[in-house]
Amino acid sequence: MQANAADKKQILLVDDHTLFREGLKVLLRENPRFSVAGEAGTVFEACERVELMKPDLVLMDIALPDKSGIEGVRFIKEKQPSTKVVMISMYSNIDFVIKSIRAGAVGFIVKDSTPDILLKALATVSEGHYYFDHKVLDEIVQFMLAQVDEETRVSDERYDRLTPREQEIMRLVAQGLSSKQIANKLNISPKTVENHRGKLMEKLELDSVIDLVKYAAALGIIEIRGSQE
Repeated sequence: MQANAADKKQILLVDDHTLFREGLKVLLRENPRFSVAGEAGTVFEACERVELMKPDLVLMDIALPDKSGIEGVRFIKEKQPSTKVVMISMYSNIDFVIKSIRAGAVGFIVKDSTPDILLKALATVSEGHYYFDHKVLDEIVQFMLAQVDEETRVSDERYDRLTPREQEIMRLVAQGLSSKQIANKLNISPKTVENHRGKLMEKLELDSVIDLVKYAAALGIIEIRGSQE
C-alpha cells in the first residue's frame, strides 16, 4: 500500500557532491516511506533549509566545504529539536562518530554501505531509535565501556536507588525515545516522564543523555541497534 504524501517522512539531503545527492534522490523516490524535501551542499545552506522546511530527517555528510557537518548538527538540534539527523561519511573514525552523537545525531552510516542499510537506518531513527552502521558499532560500545570507571562497571548501587518506574524510563531514554514517546508507551503524561527523568538523572549523578547511554551500556540493560554483516 502506497503512503500518502502527507504521511511520508520528509528528508533533507546534505552533501557537497551533486552526483551523490542525485543517487540518493533516485533511491528515496522508490521508497514509499520517504520523500526528499530538499538538498544542500554546505552547512550554511542546510541550516537555512532546516529552518524553512522543518524536515523530519536530515542525512548529513561530515566533510562539507564551509564547516564540519558536526557543527551543522548542533545548529539543527538547537533550532529544530524534533528533526533527527543521521550522519553519512566516507570515514568511520570513532572520534567523528562520538562527536556526532554528542552534537545530537541519532545515526551514523558509512558511504560504502548498501542501499538497504541506508533505508533501514532512516526507518529506525524515524521510529525513535538510534542506528549505527556495523562498521562503527563495535567501536562505539568499546568507547562507552572504556569511559565508565571500574566501580560503575561492576556495581549497580546507583541503579538500585531507582524505583521500578524510573528504571523502566531510564532504559527507554537510553534507547533514544523522547518523553512524548515514552509517555505514550507507558500511558502516562509527558510531564510525569520529565519528572521521573529529572529524578533518575539526579540519583545516578549523570549530566546528559550520552552519560546515561554509557552507563546503561556498561550495565548491559540496553540494546544498541546496528546493521548486520
